[in-house]
Amino acid sequence: MFNNQQIMDLPEHSVINFKPLADKAVLHTQLNWLVFYIPLIAVLVALCYFNETFANNTQTYLLIGMPILIVISMVYGVVSIKQQGVAIRTHDITFRKGIIWQQITILPLARVQHIEIHRGPIERKLDLASLKLYSAGGMSADLQISGLTHTDCKNIRQFVQDYRQDESTMQATTTDE
Repeated sequence: MFNNQQIMDLPEHSVINFKPLADKAVLHTQLNWLVFYIPLIAVLVALCYFNETFANNTQTYLLIGMPILIVISMVYGVVSIKQQGVAIRTHDITFRKGIIWQQITILPLARVQHIEIHRGPIERKLDLASLKLYSAGGMSADLQISGLTHTDCKNIRQFVQDYRQDESTMQATTTDE
């Protein structure tokens, strides 16, 4: 007969020591924001140059608003990166992110099916990489961590592969007995 007991005392969540992202992750985030803002500013300057009524109506807003927007996004990027952290434990990978809405994602290593390392042009120049971990049954990455060094990404990938190898060896040994 099936019996589903009520749990009254939940175990306390263990304290996780998160490792911060790479030092150059802040620079990477700021460069990505600049790659977004420079073309935007160029388009707005061109609009103001070729359309005098647009320039007259928006000049004050653009001169005040754009620098404020840029500074806020740059500060937000720095604080956001400083809040992020990753922890590799015996049986899982944990990632913390968020400033206002904080999120901790724990992905058991036994569920990891596929790992990808991505490096864009800015990441390659800064020796950074992004790690994507996919679990069973998902089409999108269950955990994506940007701002790690390329070496850290390769080490995490090797750790997960070794874990999967050890797990399959243990299962084969248990089945044979």
